[in-house]
Amino acid sequence: MSLFDWMLVSHLLGDFLLQTDGMAYNKARDWSWMLRHVAIYMIPMTAVVAVYTWLSRKPVWLAVLALLFIAATHLLLDRRKPVETWMRWIGVPRDHPWLPIVLDQIFHLLTLVVACQILVLAGS
Repeated sequence: MSLFDWMLVSHLLGDFLLQTDGMAYNKARDWSWMLRHVAIYMIPMTAVVAVYTWLSRKPVWLAVLALLFIAATHLLLDRRKPVETWMRWIGVPRDHPWLPIVLDQIFHLLTLVVACQILVLAGS
């Protein structure tokens, strides 16, 4: 499996399997719930990035940079404002029940692509 494959699995673990109903419901309103969610989310992601960094002999600062990028963008996206802004900007009505979730996940995957490229291409 590629680094992105492992990051995707980590994302699915952290954003779905390890996220409680309380986190999902409250994270956009309450920073303590958001920080708990991001901390739990980052556990499998940190393991993947650490193993990749070690096996590929990349500099540790590069792993830290990628992890900070992933955590910061995850926190920003889960506040829900970027998706709401995007939907308003492209003119999508807010009454689509699943569209915000799909867009949120697309944005998360795009940030993982960027983080993956940081790790794979930089520090070579």
